[in-house]
Amino acid sequence: MKCVICGIEINSIEESIEQGWVPYFYEAEIECGPACPECSGTLIRMGKDGEMELKEQYQGKIRYNYNFLYEASEEECLIGIAIENSIQSILN
Repeated sequence: MKCVICGIEINSIEESIEQGWVPYFYEAEIECGPACPECSGTLIRMGKDGEMELKEQYQGKIRYNYNFLYEASEEECLIGIAIENSIQSILN
């Protein structure tokens, strides 16, 4: 799994949960993600609707590192799901 902002990679579900990766966030109505703890700690906040969102001062200024020819592996998809479930259990 790669951070869409800085490009750092992580390979372990356990590490990503422990480190506080954000599986997805929104810039306006567009879903983006995942984001590493460093990027999310600086650029992302919890929105009024309870969803993670890019802070207003950064909207329209971030160039995301999406590689559209890259297909996520099954393990990377599981990492994203595990992180999302972990965040939801903390918030509930």
